[in-house]
Amino acid sequence: MQKLRFNRWHEQQLYQSFAWLISCLLAGFLFLSIIEMVGLTSSGLLFIGTLVALYIVGLAIIELFRRFWMSFTFAQACASVATCKVCGTYGLFEVTPDTRQIYARCQKCDHHWVIGGDHDASQ
Repeated sequence: MQKLRFNRWHEQQLYQSFAWLISCLLAGFLFLSIIEMVGLTSSGLLFIGTLVALYIVGLAIIELFRRFWMSFTFAQACASVATCKVCGTYGLFEVTPDTRQIYARCQKCDHHWVIGGDHDASQ
């Protein structure tokens, strides 16, 4: 498995989370465009089709925002505990991508800890 430096990994997590946010905003624009183009004053099948489309786009907006928020808060939570407790060095360790718990080993003082967990893996 490829390993990344923490700073690079954190940067990628933020880029990914903001990609979800941009997708959410684009879906919001689609939602408003549907209302503007078709309107809610139509009748019959067009009205039902419009409501179904608005419902689906609305669900997509909620899911896209949820993914943004989860990714962003995880990256920020990891960044807030990425400082070595022994020597105070920030982000000087490698990360295995696509894992929720990050096992960190400071490259300066060899202190071990877990980011995303509640325990200290000191040796």
